[in-house]
Order: sequence, then structure tokens, then C-alpha cells
Amino acid sequence: MWNSTQPSYNHPKYYSFKSMRFSDEVTTNNRNIHVMMIDDSKKDINLVKEILKTECRANFTFSSYTDAHEALKHLERKEKPDIIILDLVMPSMNGKMVLQRLKGLLQTKEIPVVIHSSMSNYKNISHVNQLDAHAFFEKPLDGESFENFLFNRS
Repeated sequence: MWNSTQPSYNHPKYYSFKSMRFSDEVTTNNRNIHVMMIDDSKKDINLVKEILKTECRANFTFSSYTDAHEALKHLERKEKPDIIILDLVMPSMNGKMVLQRLKGLLQTKEIPVVIHSSMSNYKNISHVNQLDAHAFFEKPLDGESFENFLFNRS
């Protein structure tokens, strides 16, 4: 897994800090995994949505927000996704601030958060690990790696 002094690659595109909870039963029973994506780029949102649809065997329900404040309000009131994909660089509230807020709220602290960013330097990766993210995926998302991460496959 993750060593705080030396990053370890599980795949050239992502770092995993914690294993996921989904089982292959989700795929065989056709249960949808609800993914919420928070990213200020509609282009990146559409790309990830397409990757999940075309490159993954699991079924996904997808919701997205380009405004972090709106996403947090929605999460505090009603929406409870199975996993959140979060960008780091966003206007008004960056991904680290969103992650800190998510992990500080009783109703959202148990939702796994995956960081999806092109800002994959050691400082960012280490910081989001300390803030309790489950993984850091470099942009663009690799569908096979993401699905393997979700189901804890090597």
C-alpha cells in the first residue's frame, strides 16, 4: 500500500491508500455503483462518464457537479453516493478543502473519496492520503485500473 516516505505505484496511473469494499457480487447481481464526480471541467466529467460506461464491466449510476459548494450542499441534504471522484484544482473551493469537509461531516465521512487530478506530485499525493482519501488517480482515468481498484483486484 502507501508508505509515507516512498510512494508506491500499484499501476502507473494511480496510488491506492486503502482497499475498497465492493465485491464481485455487485457485478453479478447487476447492482449499480453510484459514482458522484466533483470537477469544474465538464469535459473531464463527460470523459470519466464515458470511460465508466465503455471500459468497465460494473454498472454505474453517475451524478456530477461542477461547483464544489453545490455538491456539498446536496451531500449534506440527500445524496449518498457509493464513491466520490474529486478533482483537486477547482475555483472557490479546491479538492483538498472539499475532502477535509467531507471527512469532517458525520453524514459523509464514510463515503470513499478518490482524487482524480493531473497534479500528481508527491506533496499532493501525500496530503490527500493524510486527509483520508482512498486513492489518487492521475488524469485521464484508466477504466480498467479504476474497476480493479473498486473490486480490490490486482
